[in-house]
Amino acid sequence: MANAIASTVGVRERRPWTPSNGRREGWNRAGDGRGGRRATRTRTRTTTGARSVETRRRGVGSVRGRCVAASAANGGERGAYVETQAGRWDRALEALATEVDPSEAIALLDRPLPSHEEIRRGTLENGLKYVILPNKVPEGRFEAHLEMHVGAVDEREDEQGLAHLVEHVTFLGSRKRDQWLGSGTRGNAYTDFHHTVFHIHAPTTNKDGHYMPPNVLDILNDVAFTPQLLETRVAKEKKAVLAEAQMMNTIEYRVDCQLLEHLHWDNLLGTRFPIGKLDQVEAWPAQAVKDFHARWYFPANATLYVVGDFDATVDEVEEMIATAFGEAAPAEGAEEVGSPLERHRVRPPVKHAYGAPSYELEEIKRMNEEAKAKALEDPFMPFVADEGKVSMFQHEHLSNASFNIFSKLEIKPLKRMGDLYRTILQRIVLLVLQSRIQARYAETNADYKRVELDHSDSAREGCCVSTVTVTCEPREYEFALQVAVEEARRLQKFGLTPSELDRFKAAMLRDSEQLAQQAGSVPSLENLDFIMEQDACGHVVMDQVAGHEAMVDMADLLTLDACNGMCDELLGFIGEYGKAHNRSKNSGMCTAIVACVPATMTDAKGETVPFDITPERIEQVLAADYGEITEPEDIYVPEVLVSDEEVDTLFANMSPEFVEATYHEPTGVYQRTLSNGIRVNYKVLDAEPGSAFLRLVVPGGRSLESPEIGPGGIGASAVGLRTVQEAGDVGSWSRKQIELLTMQHLLVYDVEPEVEYLFMDSAFATDGGLRTILEIIHLTLTKPNWDEQALERVKDIYRMFQINTNKNIELLTHETINAVIYNDRRIMDPNKEALAALTLDGVREIIEKQFASGALELNIVGDIIPEEVDDLVLAFMGSIKTKPSPPSLVAPLKLKDVPADDPIRAQRLWLRDSDERACAVAAGPGPSMWEPMTKLFNEIPSFINVESYTPEQIAALKDPVNEVAAAKGNPFARQSVRRANPLATYCAGMMLAEVVGGRLFTTVRDALGLTYDCNFTMSFGLQNNDATTYRLLVTSTPEKIDDALQAGVRVMRGFKTQRVSQREVDRARLTLLSRHEMDLKTNNYWADLMQCTNTPDLAPKKKIQCIADLPLMYDAMTVEDLQQVYDRLGLGEGEMFTSVTIAGKEEPPPYLSPKDVDAAALAAQTLTAALGGLNIAEAIKKLKEQSNT
Repeated sequence: MANAIASTVGVRERRPWTPSNGRREGWNRAGDGRGGRRATRTRTRTTTGARSVETRRRGVGSVRGRCVAASAANGGERGAYVETQAGRWDRALEALATEVDPSEAIALLDRPLPSHEEIRRGTLENGLKYVILPNKVPEGRFEAHLEMHVGAVDEREDEQGLAHLVEHVTFLGSRKRDQWLGSGTRGNAYTDFHHTVFHIHAPTTNKDGHYMPPNVLDILNDVAFTPQLLETRVAKEKKAVLAEAQMMNTIEYRVDCQLLEHLHWDNLLGTRFPIGKLDQVEAWPAQAVKDFHARWYFPANATLYVVGDFDATVDEVEEMIATAFGEAAPAEGAEEVGSPLERHRVRPPVKHAYGAPSYELEEIKRMNEEAKAKALEDPFMPFVADEGKVSMFQHEHLSNASFNIFSKLEIKPLKRMGDLYRTILQRIVLLVLQSRIQARYAETNADYKRVELDHSDSAREGCCVSTVTVTCEPREYEFALQVAVEEARRLQKFGLTPSELDRFKAAMLRDSEQLAQQAGSVPSLENLDFIMEQDACGHVVMDQVAGHEAMVDMADLLTLDACNGMCDELLGFIGEYGKAHNRSKNSGMCTAIVACVPATMTDAKGETVPFDITPERIEQVLAADYGEITEPEDIYVPEVLVSDEEVDTLFANMSPEFVEATYHEPTGVYQRTLSNGIRVNYKVLDAEPGSAFLRLVVPGGRSLESPEIGPGGIGASAVGLRTVQEAGDVGSWSRKQIELLTMQHLLVYDVEPEVEYLFMDSAFATDGGLRTILEIIHLTLTKPNWDEQALERVKDIYRMFQINTNKNIELLTHETINAVIYNDRRIMDPNKEALAALTLDGVREIIEKQFASGALELNIVGDIIPEEVDDLVLAFMGSIKTKPSPPSLVAPLKLKDVPADDPIRAQRLWLRDSDERACAVAAGPGPSMWEPMTKLFNEIPSFINVESYTPEQIAALKDPVNEVAAAKGNPFARQSVRRANPLATYCAGMMLAEVVGGRLFTTVRDALGLTYDCNFTMSFGLQNNDATTYRLLVTSTPEKIDDALQAGVRVMRGFKTQRVSQREVDRARLTLLSRHEMDLKTNNYWADLMQCTNTPDLAPKKKIQCIADLPLMYDAMTVEDLQQVYDRLGLGEGEMFTSVTIAGKEEPPPYLSPKDVDAAALAAQTLTAALGGLNIAEAIKKLKEQSNT
């Protein structure tokens, strides 16, 4: 578990900056732009897709887990080959010999895990299996996912990518899908190594009163078993797949492919990626799609998962399933194309080479020898791997070095208490090791280093994998690997300290307890995904309460000896690398090492030089003898950071009080103003029992930075804030102490510098967590520790950000647009020159001025007690000495004034890359978030004879009423009232973005086949600034990117003649309202909503009433409102900016725009006419002849 107050500033996923992707703009969904490089998109409109090869394992590397596994009744799961009942718990009993009576321990460890009582499983007569789980979150909605047990590993040599193409064609080839998708119902599909999944998310009853479960099940049946596999659709989806391949072929994807290729050198998982081979995709006829579908799409090869609020009994849902799927049968001609007509015994159908502990490897060898002697062939029997050697992937687009050390193991199905016990021990050991390594990285020097550890089962890969990933500056790789090896050896030799065990054990029990409290609030989608994954692994799915009870029953068995006994087994693959003949019998073995490194690095002088590294040297570093390993010190961890006596002193000195305290009935939000000027908003929300979310908003942010390079110039706010976090210690407490204390309270902490403010976010367990985070904030604001090495580490991170941006096609394209639209470095990460100029004193000054401001706003949401919040806020926030905010001497962010015919409006870039890709962005000015709608009343058309109308009729023409909204009693049904609301532009703009996105998908992707993904956003990110833009993002092939961009621009401009339709408005409204209703069940979304409602200087128009008005405003919006916002977009030739980036091995020839081509053609025609009708070649020849005479 990451404790961000004390964790190293990591290489965050870089995101192109636009005001809207600052996820703190207060209305967009928190977290939607946080983990991806295409974060400018506010909607996901891809219809189908190959699931990324990024490994998605649910394991013991993190504390969280939603259900605790349940015997997979579905079949097709991978069973344990070397699991034996005899002596099953011998190692556990050995560790517990002095703690527990053996018979009692055996009885507990051998007790079966209780299956989730509410899960209903069954099988239809045609072989289709189903899983049903009633779940009330979100209320009035349900999930239906049909899993076809066919994926990329089932393809033949000449079918690579065919499973994915069939997914596209079947999903979009359904005759019934379009009848119900939309109107609050969403559908999608994905293909992975081991399966293809079609999923629908729907309201139980839609807006027209239709009861949806039978319809949704009927759609899934039609998609899977009776689709229209038309040649026209196949041709269209082949184009889409080719465009998708271009879009997803980022350097991160290529790294993922390298990891999987070398991890799974022993089977098809290393080569059969879902996207397939594009030359094969282009060549397949429609018959290939039909044959593959006939071979694999039969009922016995499917499992249906239905989870949600059905408004029906489970028996009735079973009847609906039987009605929808009971007549499904294998396709005609299935046997002729080689269909197995029954499900595979093992999924995915591959065999693995394992690096298990010696005692298990001996058993694997014995089984293989026995099978060989009996001439038995088992295609899935594992074999023993040799110790892994280093494979290296070196690429110019990588900026830091990562070393991935793997040990592939067999999945151990979680079926008994002893299996769960073993998993918990593994989790504790991994958390301790990660904490130790990261602490040493932070203590050593200023260069960036980070470690991640994982040990988890993967259904998609059919195995368990232990992973140590070290990421670092290239020049520091030897030291970074040495630290990881040393700490693994230290933990193997000495084990955990008593304090570590107490803290991590308490954290896991606290986490388990919180999950039990939240048993009734887990979203249906989370539950469904977890059940599907656990079923495939052969685990037992327990409900959260039963899982917590099991944890409590085992708490006394979580001893030091038991944890220390797990260290060898779990960590030997890295701690004993290279010691093949001197290895502990319990140690696992490394099966693969993959180094992903850049082609160049920055040396100590700041110069770019080649990065010389060899696989042999990496192996030497991992196997080296680093001398005597010393025993770790135990660390004292305080219960509180500010004692009660210190709190009393603070109260006596400051006499804090609330000068204003209100409660807003429509939203349930408490608002407070402290005597030192700090504002507080909080809300009690029981949707996530036992947890809460906090956001501190510090007005100022990067807008206070000087536009010049200097000690406190460009980048000072961004770098300074992260330096405080990176230092990790506050007051008199060390980083390690803070880290262990936050872990105990499940407290995670993050900071982010935005243009208009700084923010600090924290999620925590409410039992003790609120006091701890307020203590940390109090000490951070009043006694921050400024550390020179922390500053240098943060600078190092930002230098990598710049390198990443220059090597990432999407980031580079957006950065280019930002540079020409804003011409302001405050919206971009500081560059190398700005970073070099920053000093510790310079960044300290700008941050401490903001920290001392009385304009701070604290937002708290969750399972909290108002009286406790008031007391703690008074103590820790009211006792902070504040000063009036200094007037800003820096010009506000604004759009650059660029002449209409300036060539910088059309940017073209080339990025050297081994693979071809292309990306384009179009942008222009748009209305700001809080800009008023100026046209409160309609203008009566001149052709209307007003004399023939009554005054009431004229008033109705000038100020129309949305009759549908009025019938619901919506107070914003009348146009003048609605447009006078400060949310009018924002709501209309968000709905317009949905409408534009829909047309872009229909035209550019579906009809023209020019792109796989095309997105439009309104950059509503700035609270008190007019520098707002819209963005159009398209990705395609280099040959098609200009056509795709032009098609997207035509769609946007097309709204002038083909106006927004009522159907589009209704669909956008329902999408946004459905999303809003679902997100209201989360703490961080409420923090988004409350943010800045109590900061009159930063967001004077955002009042607490806006939260209550938001859904009503969406509901009342009309076609004319959206068109009003559209008319304020700068879409003309002299208003729009474009940037096209093409990546490839060779720089493309100069681009000729349609205007250039037309001008050239006109010139040719003119010259031809002038020369008597001759063509150009003949004219030139004639001129030469004349010149020679």
